[in-house]
Amino acid sequence: MAFVPGYEYDVFISYAHVDNICFPDQGDGWIKQFYQNLNLMLAKRSGRLDSIKIWWDTKKLDGSVLFDDSIAAGIEKAAIMICLNSPGYKASKYCAQELDLFHKKAAGEPGGLKAGQQTRIFHVLLNNIPHTDWPDELQGSTGFPFHDGEDQHDFGDTVETTSAQFKAQMRHLKDAVFRALETMQKEAGSASAPTKPKKLAGKKPSTAKASAAEKAPATNTESVASDEGFTIFMSEVPDTLRSPRKRIISELEKNGYQVLAGIPPPDAKEELQKETEAALQTSGLAVNLLDIYPGREVVDAPDVWYPQFQTELSLKTEVDQLIWIPADSDFAEIEEGEYRNFLTKLEEGELTKKRYEFIRGSKSSLARQIMDYAEVIKSKSAAPIEDDGEIPVLLDAHENDHLYALDLGRSLLQNQFRPFINPQEDDPRKNLDLLGKRMSQVRKLIFLYGNVSKDWVLERMNAALQLILTNNYPIEDFFIYMAPPHKEAGDISINQRLLKVNVIDNSNDPTLTEQAVDRFLKELKLQAG
Repeated sequence: MAFVPGYEYDVFISYAHVDNICFPDQGDGWIKQFYQNLNLMLAKRSGRLDSIKIWWDTKKLDGSVLFDDSIAAGIEKAAIMICLNSPGYKASKYCAQELDLFHKKAAGEPGGLKAGQQTRIFHVLLNNIPHTDWPDELQGSTGFPFHDGEDQHDFGDTVETTSAQFKAQMRHLKDAVFRALETMQKEAGSASAPTKPKKLAGKKPSTAKASAAEKAPATNTESVASDEGFTIFMSEVPDTLRSPRKRIISELEKNGYQVLAGIPPPDAKEELQKETEAALQTSGLAVNLLDIYPGREVVDAPDVWYPQFQTELSLKTEVDQLIWIPADSDFAEIEEGEYRNFLTKLEEGELTKKRYEFIRGSKSSLARQIMDYAEVIKSKSAAPIEDDGEIPVLLDAHENDHLYALDLGRSLLQNQFRPFINPQEDDPRKNLDLLGKRMSQVRKLIFLYGNVSKDWVLERMNAALQLILTNNYPIEDFFIYMAPPHKEAGDISINQRLLKVNVIDNSNDPTLTEQAVDRFLKELKLQAG
């Protein structure tokens, strides 16, 4: 089943087979590597391996072969198309047929060629092809450049899949594709859902207090929550963070999130509390942006500041919460002792027993962190622990091993396991809250030990153990899957009593062979039993 209801495939990749040809000693072709990277990045974005279905043709069509019925069927059943434009693409009559067929069928569907504000045909440029040479169906789009051409006269070469430019463009493409698919998913759900009255929670925080809310500074941005999408509560901020907050709200809304903001200023503390609690009841995530400057005081409550008070109210709820301060914040510079004590205890986790995400970071990456956190919350609520007899497992791997992890995950899917993917970092202690959210959905945790240091794997396991102890997650077994390159027997050993740790050594297999998979599945199913 595809991510977008009503379709069999979410993405159809249209390309010229000449662009996938490589020298014998160069491994996989460029198109296959593009597909593998896109597939894995979309899996990470959605939270589940192969939750987004991609169709790409592996057969080589030439002039003696008729246009394949399976290709036509794939196009008819696809939600969006990605065109990999190149001289080979322009020269291929099959590519022209694919693009023409999708363009016509999409134009005749509800919503037409648009998914929200985006096109359903994504234009990837493998070379710096002049606009005048683009197919008519791609005119008007800007395209995603995967070439090194520096000006309009430089035709350029397709960038290597290991380059920084490739990775950066893949992130942009992945985000754009996922936004389009998510928009189509929501539209499909809205179209099929029975009409029902709006919840009170979907309205502004309070119609009775509208006159007070309208007194808010012009820099505050307010969006009405609805039954659709995911709602994020953004608390009031000090003046130093007002402009960044406004930009973040705008970016969140552009990505389809509902944002509740602009609640202050009810001047009375009691009114502020009532307004804030009403907004929190409708929200899936509370975001509090703090600084060493506490912000404006509540009129009838000296030494009570809007940002702190709304943060404390959020901490009393069950709503998932993200708290952020600038990376260079020095609490010693805070003049107000009460506020300094509040921030210190907040960072050290001594203020409440509730779990929350506390981040010291930069403003530039904050919107992305909020969206990543929101996606994890959404995936947690959407996926039960058991589903159709499949055994849920979490595959945790460093980005150096992501392609191997992708192949291993597919093998698990084919053998009654439901693999989840966790974001990988160079620092094994980063994104621990994301790790914890995913761990709450599975019974077994697999650490891939391949092109990464043993210390990274051990540190990752220690972090997972702490999360289990703190949150009583339902993890039954740890597995360390030793992947290539070669590792000596007994290279890694664990001595702990909380969970059984199973070490599977497949590091001598240069690729993921059927024998390697069988050995792992045998052990995994043995423990599952």
